[in-house]
Amino acid sequence: MTLFDERTEVLPPVRTPEASEQGRPGLGIRVAVLAVVLVVLATTAFATAEGLVRSERERAIVAEARTMFALPESQRIEVDIPGSVLLQELAGRFDSVGLTVRSFAVGSANSDFMMTLEGLEDTDGTWRADHLSGAVTLSAAQATALLVPPEAQGAMRVDFSGGDMVVGASVPGGAPPQSVSLAMTPHFDKGRFSMGITSVTAGGETMSAAEMGAKTGVDLAALQPAPVCLAEALPRFVRVRDVGVTDQRFRIDVDVDLPAVETATGSEPGSCP
Repeated sequence: MTLFDERTEVLPPVRTPEASEQGRPGLGIRVAVLAVVLVVLATTAFATAEGLVRSERERAIVAEARTMFALPESQRIEVDIPGSVLLQELAGRFDSVGLTVRSFAVGSANSDFMMTLEGLEDTDGTWRADHLSGAVTLSAAQATALLVPPEAQGAMRVDFSGGDMVVGASVPGGAPPQSVSLAMTPHFDKGRFSMGITSVTAGGETMSAAEMGAKTGVDLAALQPAPVCLAEALPRFVRVRDVGVTDQRFRIDVDVDLPAVETATGSEPGSCP
């Protein structure tokens, strides 16, 4: 080896700042992760609060409905509050609240009573509604119990077809007894419910009211049931607005006179002019 021999040393590679920054998460990524975590926590907290407030408000509305309509604790009541209950609670006003009372007594029958409270607002700790409307709906069996006299319910029954109510009966004398049915369209006027006969089915043959009259000379209009005052089967604070057949159920649309609900007169059976 001489003084002029060259020594070459291998130095370690120099780490550039870019390589170092790529090795660990940047500030932007950490902020994004933190934001996602905060959003998840806020959403979870809101959902939890929403569930608690909804449950409490539904319970309070059910209790108020029991008091308003004098319903027992065994009465099944369902509540539907569209939208966010928490936000509406904070505003002190609910745009709409739905109530369904199962097995609601209507005369001699039970029904489903569906109500819609509009503009439910907190006034000095008391909730008041601007308007309350509803509908009483009856199945075929419930309509039979309401409209057919008890002594005839074994032989007569009520069913539905389209917008008509069909009253069927078994006529004795045959083997088996012959089945006869009348299709009738519901009408409502001045609080009274009536039905106009549209067709008759007997022995598998169906004839319109006009055809029946022409063939037999029988005036079916004279055989139509007498009008029924529906108001007499309901508390006075419930005012019947219309009747009809919808979705295989007999439907009675009503309005509720809220000021009369808590009065003794309002709880009495209604009447027709």
